[in-house]
Amino acid sequence: MRKIWNIIIVLMLMVSIAPLAFADEAEDPTSEVEIDDETQKQVEIMNDSVGSEIRLLQLEKSIAKNIIKGEEVVSILKGLEYNTTYLEAILAEFEFLKEEVIDVDPNSTDAVQIFVDLKHDAVNLTKDFRDALKELLDDDTIEQLRERTREMICEEAQNLSSKIQNKIKQYNRNQLHKLYQIMGENGTSFLNKYQNGTLTMEQVKQQIGKMVNQMTKEKRYGIFSQLKQNKIQKKIQAEICVQNATDGFQTRKESRLINRLQKSENMPDDPINEEMQERIRNRLKGNDNSGTGGSGNNADNGSPGNGNNQQSGGGDN
Repeated sequence: MRKIWNIIIVLMLMVSIAPLAFADEAEDPTSEVEIDDETQKQVEIMNDSVGSEIRLLQLEKSIAKNIIKGEEVVSILKGLEYNTTYLEAILAEFEFLKEEVIDVDPNSTDAVQIFVDLKHDAVNLTKDFRDALKELLDDDTIEQLRERTREMICEEAQNLSSKIQNKIKQYNRNQLHKLYQIMGENGTSFLNKYQNGTLTMEQVKQQIGKMVNQMTKEKRYGIFSQLKQNKIQKKIQAEICVQNATDGFQTRKESRLINRLQKSENMPDDPINEEMQERIRNRLKGNDNSGTGGSGNNADNGSPGNGNNQQSGGGDN
């Protein structure tokens, strides 16, 4: 029985540790925003400023990877004499979006709301880019492009990965510290070793397991009850934040589009900027089509819509 309690408490501990990955794909309808399960899980750690930093850095990394891969695709298509203006307009808006993510204050009371909004935009822009490619190319050619860009090394994304890993260690250290406090133990030496990399999470779990194994039944039950209560509170807080994020979603979306349009209008005129402005104006008008679509020497003119069912590529760590 003692071993079972040991396992349960360690499992409860793992629930409190930051999940490390975004999914590559996620449903995300947009007429009236609905928050998918993946996003709901992601925001559970955002009641903590370090947790917010993790999610925002992951989103920034995801966008950075999409931009660099998109730029490579554009470069290839230009070499084949395709008109890539529409694709480049999407990437230009992606750059605006990345700047907006960078500007978010993780300590802000509305950090969750902004994260949900900007992740939603990243989903839509990714879908727009994919739809535009489908207007230009056949499935086999698109798959070849995917293979070519799949293993691309993005220095910006690598730097962000390093930041994310450091923040995850910091977040997990904070969660472990809370656990040690609940247990009435001083785990400072173990926590320091974990954060500086001389002790793995698995080794920390084993050390906690040994401590739990030496406790009385009553103390183990008390720890379990406290962890369970903390988990429930965190879930409730996340649900409240997600509900707040759905309120006024469309108004905030229009405001973001207006800001991007104004920013674009203050930039020098060129075909890419003009295409981006057209895409944004169409969305503000409520049109499904975001622009005129790209065309190449072997492709018909297309008008890819403002898609809503694909997530921007996930930050894997």
